Amino acid sequence: MLHDPALYPEPDVFKLEQFLNKDGSLRDDPNLTSVFGFGRQICPRRHFVSLVLFIVVTSIFSTFNVKSGEDGGAARGNLSDYTFTGGSSR
Repeated sequence: MLHDPALYPEPDVFKLEQFLNKDGSLRDDPNLTSVFGFGRQICPRRHFVSLVLFIVVTSIFSTFNVKSGEDGGAARGNLSDYTFTGGSSR
């Protein structure tokens, strides 16, 4: 279901914009709720995965000081923005 080319033009490539509306908000997609299955075939570890992700993210934020970095150039002290420069490896 999550590999339907009509809904996801490149289903094998992670493209965040497939899950976002034009304004940047999260798209209301009923297929995304079926990621862990449904009915008798539902994943029994879905709650465990959710809790582990929560614990990992909160541990990172409680352990590290996450903030914007400083410019290393002539304008020292200015905070720089991190931009996503990654893309498809294909």
